[in-house]
Amino acid sequence: MANLTQDMLEREAVANRSKHWVRLVTACNSKCLFCLDSDTPRNVYLEEEEVKKEILRGRTEFDAWKIILSGGEAALHPKYIEFIKYAKEVGYGRIQTVTNGWRYADQEFFEACMEAGLQELTFSLHGHNQELHERMTAHPGSFERIVKGIIRAKRHPSRPIVSVDVCINKQNVGYLDKIVELSIGLGVTEFDLLHVIPQAAAFDNREELFYDPLDHLEMLHKVFRLNRHPRFVIWTNRFPVEFLEGMEDLIQDPHKMLDEVNGRRFQVRRYLDEGKPLDCRQQERCQHCFIESFCTTMDRSIARQNDEAWDVWWPEDPGKAIPVLPFGCRWFGAHVVDSSAVSHLPDSIPWYLRMETALRPEGLPDGTVLELGEPDFLETCLLNGLPAGLELVILLNRRTAPWLLTHRKELLKYLSRIRLHQPSHEQMKTAAEEDVRDPASFFAELNMPIRCSGLPACLAPGVQLVEPLHVLEESRFEKGRYDVRALAKYHVHHGYRSKSLRCRDCVVKDRCDGAHINLLRDQGLAVLQPLTESDWAREAQRQLMHLWPEPQKRLKNGRMFEPVAPSLHGHPQPSRATEDPLAVIARKVAARRAARRAEIRARIAQSRES
Repeated sequence: MANLTQDMLEREAVANRSKHWVRLVTACNSKCLFCLDSDTPRNVYLEEEEVKKEILRGRTEFDAWKIILSGGEAALHPKYIEFIKYAKEVGYGRIQTVTNGWRYADQEFFEACMEAGLQELTFSLHGHNQELHERMTAHPGSFERIVKGIIRAKRHPSRPIVSVDVCINKQNVGYLDKIVELSIGLGVTEFDLLHVIPQAAAFDNREELFYDPLDHLEMLHKVFRLNRHPRFVIWTNRFPVEFLEGMEDLIQDPHKMLDEVNGRRFQVRRYLDEGKPLDCRQQERCQHCFIESFCTTMDRSIARQNDEAWDVWWPEDPGKAIPVLPFGCRWFGAHVVDSSAVSHLPDSIPWYLRMETALRPEGLPDGTVLELGEPDFLETCLLNGLPAGLELVILLNRRTAPWLLTHRKELLKYLSRIRLHQPSHEQMKTAAEEDVRDPASFFAELNMPIRCSGLPACLAPGVQLVEPLHVLEESRFEKGRYDVRALAKYHVHHGYRSKSLRCRDCVVKDRCDGAHINLLRDQGLAVLQPLTESDWAREAQRQLMHLWPEPQKRLKNGRMFEPVAPSLHGHPQPSRATEDPLAVIARKVAARRAARRAEIRARIAQSRES
């Protein structure tokens, strides 16, 4: 188990090296049944200046180490090799492309790409033979060309990284082992296995493409287990977490969500500022979509603004706290690193203090909430008596858990003013270091109706289930509006939760989002134990029905979209959102084509008259 955890942490480090996707074209010489770009303006070649601006943005804004040049088929852009050179010039550590392989079968083109600085190629192979692959791509000759391209890449003396991606769907899932077997025969040892998602052509052709992974788990797990072999690397892409029980090392790193949201950033911006839902928002799609969890988090965040239901406002500079708490917040948040930090806090406003040192709590204004995550902090606050008017949020971790079990009597004295919270962690590494092993066993031993948040009911038996205090950071805003990337990071850190297949039998499944993704990656989906027939199952059901008389809606079960939320105090309401450059370019292309057709018609008419 220790070796597996170490392997997962190493994979996490690789997956989290900052990367930036740059689309060069929407043009493609294939017409794949599952194409995710068929609903974007077709045959658009982005202008050189626009592409270089985006390449540079990855370095200057995100400090991205890797760039992925994508399309359509990126290699079709006439400036493709120049873009590789430019990416190298501005300092990317690795330059990658995802390709159908067609142009790389030509030696002269391939050599030019290698000389320019291309270092990694991912070939999209969707069948183990010509018939299946070309049924998927609708492109005669594509199978022979991609095989030739893979062989050329594997034999090249510069030794580029070569991998194969497969879009798993109803047509090829039964032959997945054969596709991988063929690739291994060509020298490939790294695979990116993509689950078909409900976008564009994939949704249009859903009857031919959508499948239930449950019907094919034996085949899927057979191929996934190849990752246990030291020679091979398997990555899953957008694969539903619930089907990976026992193979949690293959749960895709949650930071992939940042790339997915970035690809839709113009639509997300339009939703945030204009209230126009994403073009793909449709219940039948959302229940199959990888980013449904992000969209649900975004909706809930907007709803808390509109309903003024946030709890803690966390300003970037507590010394410059705005005079009015925004969006219903009841506390200002601040870190306390020493006694001077407390003495400088104004006592005229309520504070939520994240304690990073053990300080006596006397003298703090009534209504103050202290967040504590270390045993010595607990001792300072509880063993000498918790002053009236103060409340505690105790973070559950490997250090506080033993202390809590030892000091049950002290906890019982202040039960009405204490809540226990399971924090979520942006990185699995932190979850592995911090989280209590098997939380359900801990709570069974604690045996106390303490208020508890952050865990599903099955992992916190015997507690009083409550919502967490919702913290709204100022850093999540830019010019008074949610920043798209910051919102996506908030989701990864706090909102990204999942369940086991077995959770379908749980009596509280409609009022439970599951456990945080990094707790599950670390401890495994088996930690979740669906509540069925037990006293705690009935009590948890009663508590959650009281907390949420109606089940919390998600996009996949028909949540309605949210109206535009107000801006932060002192900022104007948003104007029209920035339009997707693709749409702008497509209009220009359409206008030029219309002008050319009109010119041709005019010439024909003129020639007839003469």
